[in-house]
Amino acid sequence: MTHQGAAVSPDVGKINLRDVNAKPKIDYPCEWSYKLIGRVEEALCEAALKALDGKEHTIARSRLSSKGSFVSVQLTVIVQSEEERLNLFDALRSHSAILHIL
Repeated sequence: MTHQGAAVSPDVGKINLRDVNAKPKIDYPCEWSYKLIGRVEEALCEAALKALDGKEHTIARSRLSSKGSFVSVQLTVIVQSEEERLNLFDALRSHSAILHIL
């Protein structure tokens, strides 16, 4: 196959699944965001405060579902390591007010 006189490899546009499943390279410290989804915005914020244990952060309302049943907030925090990022995720996930985390 050629395009404007240049040969095009048949592998152009193909994805190597080994690359997709590879662990991403994250340089720490870095800003990390979690989208918290639940039914009550105040409960999501309280759950985040409890999990953060005084760590500096920002929380912003993300959106309300079309029927008003669910609300999401965006939690942003500086994490120092993968361990801290995963521990925070686990702490957030364990709270009953948080139904889903993205």
